[in-house]
Amino acid sequence: MNVIFDLGNVLVRWDPVAIVRSVIDGPGAVRLAQHLFVHPDWLEVDRGTLTLEQAAAQAIERTEVDEPIIHGIYAAVAPSLQTLPASVAVLDDLKKQGHTLYALSNMGQVSAAYLQQHASFWSSFKDVVISSRVGLIKPEPAIFEAMLVQFGLVAADCLFIDDSKENVDAALALGLDAFVFQDAQQCRSELQARGLLGV
Repeated sequence: MNVIFDLGNVLVRWDPVAIVRSVIDGPGAVRLAQHLFVHPDWLEVDRGTLTLEQAAAQAIERTEVDEPIIHGIYAAVAPSLQTLPASVAVLDDLKKQGHTLYALSNMGQVSAAYLQQHASFWSSFKDVVISSRVGLIKPEPAIFEAMLVQFGLVAADCLFIDDSKENVDAALALGLDAFVFQDAQQCRSELQARGLLGV
């Protein structure tokens, strides 16, 4: 089976509030995380139409937060993407079972380059689609279609795993099997139920 993994909150930690708190802690951390990461500008970083520097400049103007703080927060994003060991163990077990592994992730260029260089699991993937490299983002159907073309696969031969129900629903609508990732144990159980991993 061809198993396609999301990255953030599946194989690596994604915690915007913790990222903000690593630079400036206080009662405004949650609100600032929302201003920076739950905002259309961050989607454009994921899409590849805004650089981190451009997003930072716009965030400084929008939030009136001091420039070094904003730059520090954005600089902390890539190193914060730490591997989730239990999830990587599932990935490794799938590979040992002979399944072909891929990745599809909404991610900016800097974060993707960081993981490609530092994440031990990256070499397990036969191929990867990163949103900022193709100018498309999940859950847009076009990114799934582009992924299938790039990977040379048909939807019916793929299983997609993502922590976002919206993204999973988009994959299901295109004919992929898919499920919402909650944690490594639940993921393993879902794979066992499909006969892809032994009990």
